[in-house]
Amino acid sequence: MKLICYEDGDALAIGYVDGAEVVRLADRDTFWRTPWASFSAGGGERLPREGLRLRSPLRSDAKVVCIGLNYRSHAIETGSPIPERPVVFSRWAETVICDGDESPTMDTAYDWEAELGVVIGDTLLGATPEAARRAILGYCTFNDLSARTLQLETSQWTLGKNTDRSGPMGPIVTADEAGDPADGWRVTTDVNGERVQDGITSDLIFDVPTLLAYVSRSMTLSAGDLMITGTPSGVGIGMKPPRYLKPGDVVRVEVEGLGAVITPIVERPQAR
Repeated sequence: MKLICYEDGDALAIGYVDGAEVVRLADRDTFWRTPWASFSAGGGERLPREGLRLRSPLRSDAKVVCIGLNYRSHAIETGSPIPERPVVFSRWAETVICDGDESPTMDTAYDWEAELGVVIGDTLLGATPEAARRAILGYCTFNDLSARTLQLETSQWTLGKNTDRSGPMGPIVTADEAGDPADGWRVTTDVNGERVQDGITSDLIFDVPTLLAYVSRSMTLSAGDLMITGTPSGVGIGMKPPRYLKPGDVVRVEVEGLGAVITPIVERPQAR
């Protein structure tokens, strides 16, 4: 089942894609309070998929937990040591945008990072990897667009990972349909039609259940929270010379089986 969030009058709704139609499940916040119950209740109103205004499916207070340097090849290309423990940082939920939305270059060193996203469907705290696996609602394609100058100014990555509209996210494909990323899903990026990243999720240093269990040692993960799991080699900062995005570029990231997310890059807005 492929889930999207869309504008429904003055509300935001979660629905599932059924061919050329979308079947409404619930208001966004209602859905995340009890996602499994929303599935059990069945669908409601059907709408044509074409013309719907997509919005971020995440709650406004959702955690977006990010994992860095989780592909050996990416750590090597950036000159970083292979981590002994997961490298964890965070994003603001308000940075998340949808397929087709524009992203402004807030830095002259604006870089792409295709990633597998994992959406939580139940509460996790102090979970085992197996319990964490059972709590996965689904997976998505994510582009962790990164402002490298800002990211590397200090030891903390917050500024470079939270510029406005820098988190393009695709539809959520439920775990029962998507399968297991340990089987190996291709993760790719194309910039203006040129393939620049081509990795596979079976190369993750820390697998998804291990990551969720690790993070849940120190914080509660709730339904509707998102974890993005790191990017393979091929980012712009690792090229010689480095290559970065500029206004007019179009970035396409895709995780096999989950769909592509296309993002036009535009000028940064005027200061105000």
